[in-house]
Amino acid sequence: MAKVTAGRSVGLEIDYGTVRAVEAAGTPSAPRIIVMASNTLPEESVDEGMILNSQQVGQALRDLWNAGQVKYRKVVLGVSNQGVLVRHTVIPKVNKDKLNNVIRFQAQELLPVALDSVVMDYMITGETTAEDNPAYEVLIVAARREMLSAFLEALDYANLEVADIDVSTLALMRVLPETAVNRTVAVINIANGLSNIMIYDRGRPRLARLVSIKLKSLADKLAVNLSSVLEAADTSSGEKRRAYNEWLNELITEVGSSLSYYQNQESSTNLEAIILNGRGALLGGLAGRLEEALGIPVRITNPFAGYINVSKKADKVGLEAVKYAISAGLAQRGLEGS
Repeated sequence: MAKVTAGRSVGLEIDYGTVRAVEAAGTPSAPRIIVMASNTLPEESVDEGMILNSQQVGQALRDLWNAGQVKYRKVVLGVSNQGVLVRHTVIPKVNKDKLNNVIRFQAQELLPVALDSVVMDYMITGETTAEDNPAYEVLIVAARREMLSAFLEALDYANLEVADIDVSTLALMRVLPETAVNRTVAVINIANGLSNIMIYDRGRPRLARLVSIKLKSLADKLAVNLSSVLEAADTSSGEKRRAYNEWLNELITEVGSSLSYYQNQESSTNLEAIILNGRGALLGGLAGRLEEALGIPVRITNPFAGYINVSKKADKVGLEAVKYAISAGLAQRGLEGS
């Protein structure tokens, strides 16, 4: 993947009905927010993380940049949908000159698609032993080329340059609160059109899952516009309150299933906390219901806690900053310069 220019970066999330961008400057250890900004999308242009109309998305991005808040035109793009495949594996510890070939061979065994149909990357997440021999723990990520082409077309229409592409849930690792880095935590990002769960064990990604429960489905249950779903859920009574509780129970079931799957793995460690972010983290009563049902502390944290010298333009820093968690993590990825 292309190298990112250190010192300036824009993290870009394309959600159902919304595009969100964070422009940052500085270094990975001392990032600074320049601005956070968003723009609406025609709802038919994106669905479950997939771009259905590149021109409509491109126009929304063009309008966002033309508004003058976001200026840097090289973006780190976050992608998360059914076209992104994430697999964990263990390979024998080999010399670096052989590592790529060994991982590609293993990937072909694990992925249900041909390697030439995807863009593939990997991360060494740790070392272990396999059959008493030294081994690497590897996270393999593969994105379908056909799916990515729609994103690239949208960015090209907006005259934006792709500096890098990252999995949205992996970007969240970069905005974990300091207290969570050395613990086992589940990060749940609840967005308009797709929700994600990522489990990190001492900063290492261990499980990535898409969740079908999202704010769009809650808006449909409440028969309200997506833009007003948070307020509607908070003030609902009667039939709408029952619909909200039904949606909450569905979310709790899916999250609980994913957490149980992880904890049943032989190498798993006990989950110590759940971190909520994404627009859905602002739903009234959600954190308390999850904590009560799952028996694990649930926290909503500011993804910009590690940023310094916050610009006055970034006036959304505070509780609502959780909506920009993915974009913030992507922007930090850009500041790493690789």
